[in-house]
Amino acid sequence: MEVISNIPKFSSLLAVKTEKAIRILKRSTALYSLERIAFSFNGGKDSTVLLHLLRAAVYEHPGSTENPNGLRGIRSFYFDEVNDFDEVRNFVKSTDKKYNLGLKLIANTDFKKGLDEYINESRVSAIVLGTRRGDPNGGNQDVFCPSSEGWPPFMRVNPILDWTFQDVWEFLRTCDVGYCSLYDQGYTSLGAVGNTFPNTALQREDGSFAPAYMLADGRLERSGRHRATPDPLLATNTPPPPSPPPPSP
Repeated sequence: MEVISNIPKFSSLLAVKTEKAIRILKRSTALYSLERIAFSFNGGKDSTVLLHLLRAAVYEHPGSTENPNGLRGIRSFYFDEVNDFDEVRNFVKSTDKKYNLGLKLIANTDFKKGLDEYINESRVSAIVLGTRRGDPNGGNQDVFCPSSEGWPPFMRVNPILDWTFQDVWEFLRTCDVGYCSLYDQGYTSLGAVGNTFPNTALQREDGSFAPAYMLADGRLERSGRHRATPDPLLATNTPPPPSPPPPSP
């Protein structure tokens, strides 16, 4: 099992974070039956880390007879957006096949409606997400965080909430697991085709781009995103800031 065998090779801080994330996931399987847990897989680097943490967490679990798959019964789904990169979509599908995830493709253009239909159909109670605090609307999340008012009711589980950009890449490269090929082309954060570009902080003199893991300053992770669109699953009830007062006459 790649994750478990590689923990001793991680930096001491990442080893602690990895063990904590696995404990959170194991606790989730104790709080909810495996069939009531779903994994939101979007093909990004954080989501890829989470996949392998989940595999480690359920490695010794007897599994589910109701929904047997590569995650011992934990469900997986992917919102297939028309503006997704082909590379992302292909990676998601190949990963689904490789690890026998039994991935559910959701093509509903209304995200909230599609999620509501999925939860009602699958009877899912908790959704495991690759949210980090640096993500839009991720800063006010907790490890266990109920969905917001007005959204379908479920528990958000965020095992890698306190991981950094560097943690993610140390994990992926040390475990030697596959990830979306766009990251090797200078992309450091993936969104829609129209608003996601290679990170200029990685541009070489010849115009080519270094791979994402070479980005030295994690604060520039989203520099290739022209508009940071929050993941709808991170939606919160945070009110917008008040409008500025009108100018004095």
